[in-house]
Amino acid sequence: MLIGGGGEKKTLRLVAKHANIWHGFGDVEVAKRKLSILDQHCADVGRDPAEIERSVGVKGDPADSGNALLDLGITLFTVDAGGPDYDLSTLRKWLAWRDAQNG
Repeated sequence: MLIGGGGEKKTLRLVAKHANIWHGFGDVEVAKRKLSILDQHCADVGRDPAEIERSVGVKGDPADSGNALLDLGITLFTVDAGGPDYDLSTLRKWLAWRDAQNG
């Protein structure tokens, strides 16, 4: 089960109890804070936080935040591409960064 959101009292507690994947939004500092809270909720319910895959929505250039997010244990990244003109340049940058990480 995937649960998305960053509510620190309810949503992240539900993630700790039930989810296999957590998806949130925000920069590196926001993600760091949310994951710390999630880890504490996991400890409170007796769950290994490593059982929950971590996912975030990203913006901008991955050179600015990709490695820091990866260092936090985030392994799934989503990129918004709104239409009707769908600029996929940010997605292409993140895909190239991902491919470079995977060698």
